Amino acid sequence: MAASFDLHSLAVLGAAEDRLVIWHVNVGAGLGESRLSGAWVLEDSRTAEIESLTAAYPIAVTGGGLSIAGRKEESVAAGASAAPLDANAAVVTSGSGVAIAATSGIVDVDATVETVCAEIESVDARFSERQDAAGGKYTRPQWPTIVPPGEVSLTQSQVDVVDDHIRPVLTLARALADLADAWAAFESLRLARPFLVELGGPVARPLPLAVR
Repeated sequence: MAASFDLHSLAVLGAAEDRLVIWHVNVGAGLGESRLSGAWVLEDSRTAEIESLTAAYPIAVTGGGLSIAGRKEESVAAGASAAPLDANAAVVTSGSGVAIAATSGIVDVDATVETVCAEIESVDARFSERQDAAGGKYTRPQWPTIVPPGEVSLTQSQVDVVDDHIRPVLTLARALADLADAWAAFESLRLARPFLVELGGPVARPLPLAVR
């Protein structure tokens, strides 16, 4: 069982002209509240606030209006401007030239989905082995369906009330929250079967983000 304070968050980042959109998503234990834990739309000149909302979090980038410039040296060479950057940080650069140091790394969304699917397949294979050895006495878990974030869309009611520049960020944030829920359901099924506990340990794990 995960502790109630087991909160793991990432920041989904998007841009529209001279504004940045930031959405925090809890990808750790479900706490009975929305996984979408905060949203901000800030002028990109407000670098101190942007840094406070991104520096401690892995960053998932929507792609619209943003580019991943690489390390600090590459960003400086490209002429990006921002608060001082960690020399080891990846850098996300907005179209207006503001750079955000991704000190906790950039989330590779596709690789994260692949990691989740591979983990479920591995655990299911172990279940099959145990099932065969036990003569079929166990009921196979109904593992959650994993929907790639690229296939997730907002409901029409959400589309109607969300501005165009916010929509891509909310869509990715919602998709990652759904992925975290699916992973939490998988972990619950795994931990309910003692012979699967050793595959991942006795405590529910946060969504296994692929971060670079």
